[in-house]
Amino acid sequence: MESSFKVLGWLRDYRRADLWDDVVASATLVMFLVPQGLAYALLAGLSPQAGLYASILPVICYAIVGSSAALSVGPAALPSLMTAAVLAGLSQVAPSQYPMLAAALALFSGLLRVVFGGLRFGFVANYLSSPVVGGFVTGSALLILLTQVPNLIGIESHAADAQSMLARVWAVRHELSWASPALSVATLLALFACRAWLAKGLRRIGLAARAADLFGKAAPLFVITVAAAAVHALGLPVKLVGALPQGLPPLTWPMPQIGLLIDLMPAIAAIALIGFIDSYSIAQVLALKRRETVNPNRELVALGLANMAAGVTGGFPVSASFSRSAANELAGARTQLAGVLAALWMLVILAAAAGLFALLPLATLSCTIVVAVIQLIDLSVLRLAWRYERGDAWIFLATAAAVLVAGVVDAVLLGVGLSLAHFVWRTSSPHLAEVGRVPGSEHYRNRLRHAVEMQPGVLAIRVDESLYFANIRFVSDAIVGMLRQRPDTRSVLLVLSAVNAIDVSALQGLRDLNRGLSEQGVALHLAEVKGPVMDRLRQSGFLAELSGAVHLSTHSAMRLIGTPAEPDYVI
Repeated sequence: MESSFKVLGWLRDYRRADLWDDVVASATLVMFLVPQGLAYALLAGLSPQAGLYASILPVICYAIVGSSAALSVGPAALPSLMTAAVLAGLSQVAPSQYPMLAAALALFSGLLRVVFGGLRFGFVANYLSSPVVGGFVTGSALLILLTQVPNLIGIESHAADAQSMLARVWAVRHELSWASPALSVATLLALFACRAWLAKGLRRIGLAARAADLFGKAAPLFVITVAAAAVHALGLPVKLVGALPQGLPPLTWPMPQIGLLIDLMPAIAAIALIGFIDSYSIAQVLALKRRETVNPNRELVALGLANMAAGVTGGFPVSASFSRSAANELAGARTQLAGVLAALWMLVILAAAAGLFALLPLATLSCTIVVAVIQLIDLSVLRLAWRYERGDAWIFLATAAAVLVAGVVDAVLLGVGLSLAHFVWRTSSPHLAEVGRVPGSEHYRNRLRHAVEMQPGVLAIRVDESLYFANIRFVSDAIVGMLRQRPDTRSVLLVLSAVNAIDVSALQGLRDLNRGLSEQGVALHLAEVKGPVMDRLRQSGFLAELSGAVHLSTHSAMRLIGTPAEPDYVI
């Protein structure tokens, strides 16, 4: 673990002028934490207070270690959905154990992140491609929307997959009452209207743009309050949150049986990986806007500690929320003190005002989830991939479909597997260009794209991919095929300007190619070999076997091949 983690570094350099901005931002953050905490706890299949518990100590832990000043860590859609999917898949476990298991998921996924951060494994964020992440998020958003249908229409359902949920809705279709669907429709219309017009309307009547945007973002809290008042005044027969336990979060150490914990390890790893990538992506967006930097290893540790804190205080897996983070940044948060103050406000609410949540309708909370999650559906990556690389587009669609059909953990594994398979398939047949000299210059280009001059007796081939086990046979066979069409060839020049690495299989393939060409009286030359590749080739002894030579540039090689002059050897 790096020694410069700068724990509470923002506090050592804190300026008094930033205090008011952080206080205002903390009050704004609480307006998001309360409804989202309640709603995402329900999404995770837990009691609402679990969401409030997960909004206190995790926020403080991230503020102590995290490297982003505006990132808001707490209950979020994706980890809540993954928690629900994992719990629903444990048929051998009683629902009464769900809170303990959800806390265990948070604790051990957090511990895994702390270990990875200490080992500087922040680079794992690079192993999920944009199509996989985009497909996973889109599929998860659709699944979240489907799982909210029971609450929206007022029925009981703990299913975390689309098929079971739809089957449950169909089974009780004749028992539905009008109250919950009507409340849901009214709430959704109000939320969408506020989102589309509230901020614009406030600016139009003269309110400052920043204040108008904050009121617009805080609209869900006001809509929920109005809905609760309407339900109470009209006596509507809808399901309510009910009384929450008053007081501080309990301190626990969730420890399932060893066999069950081993079964949960794939899900724990998936939650840790997806939560980190999602949070780190949000932190990068905010850092770019604020001209700051975020450290991936430090973020791993900070998010890990936040999840461990959620686990020992009766919560569930947490990550960053884009809507809360954007609101926090918009509200003017200067440092992580805004998050710390928001957590303290949450403690006050739990200690003194937990009874206020008893009248909140479940349907209204589900509506806030629906409106928030719709923003996660982003098809821009799919459209770009469809135009640019059709294989990536199919990976996006397959990952999204797998979330709905197979579940969130299997969808991640499928997406990663398809991405790796697509990479191997695409690089197994690299582009090879026979190059010639552009007249009047020292530039060499593809003879099929440019009018170039070819040198008799020399076959110059540019390899546009690193060489490794999956493509060396293709490259060798292609060169042999070109030689059949050019029987007068006496020298083969491989231009390796695009080759960043050569593995052992490829090296063996080059040795075989060199030996075979030499037996036919054809010399093998290399040009534009990169330094690291050159070092390894020299170390392997291959250069001593080479029938030709290594040249600094394609032009110098073409001038010297076939003449008695010494080649300009790369050092």
